[in-house]
Amino acid sequence: ATIATLAFVTTTVSSDEPNLVSSFQRIGPSVGALYAVSDQGSLGFNCTVTAVDKSGSDLIVLTAHHCVTKGISYLVSFDGKQFYPAQVFKLPGEEVDPQKYRRRYHEPKVDMALFLVSGASAPTVDIGTDADVKAGTRILVVGFPLGISKINYEGIVAGRLDRPGADNHGYILLQSWGAPGSSGSAVISASTGKVIGVLVSVAGGVVGLPVIFATPISYKDKLRGVKE
Repeated sequence: ATIATLAFVTTTVSSDEPNLVSSFQRIGPSVGALYAVSDQGSLGFNCTVTAVDKSGSDLIVLTAHHCVTKGISYLVSFDGKQFYPAQVFKLPGEEVDPQKYRRRYHEPKVDMALFLVSGASAPTVDIGTDADVKAGTRILVVGFPLGISKINYEGIVAGRLDRPGADNHGYILLQSWGAPGSSGSAVISASTGKVIGVLVSVAGGVVGLPVIFATPISYKDKLRGVKE
């Protein structure tokens, strides 16, 4: 059975695509670091978040669901100097109410979550669509690999995982770069400047390029408000 569709191709930059410098300058201010606050009050870096919308005076930030732990307090910083309180806003339906939103057999997991950040001011990156995303699509990612610093990197879409019944069926496969801490980073189309997915995991061996997985942004429709 075919378990994945991969394509490693050479791409050329379209003349109508923004250059990397201007694209990263636009995206960077929207990207922040998510910190977890322990019961003892210590602050620990957790994942990457990206501002994608507003709800009243709060920012809505996108990240991965596996970055969320029940009973933990969170803070977000966009510049490493100021910290803002964050609370879980939306999660996969089965995490909010497993009786009301049961995940059906063969339905993939939604490794995605939204937080509300209070008091912060940051530009937002528009949500796009992954419906027409094909192998070779140039992508941009800004994140915090290993929690070291806000790092910019580019790559391409390598394919889609074609494994019906698997938890990550339909996930976008990337030829790019990532490391722990990159989880939650928005995957952004270089041509549209819009979010097409959320970086969630990396698999690799001792040699060769790693395989990077991103939850398709269309799976956002499976998120439900935690206060519904």
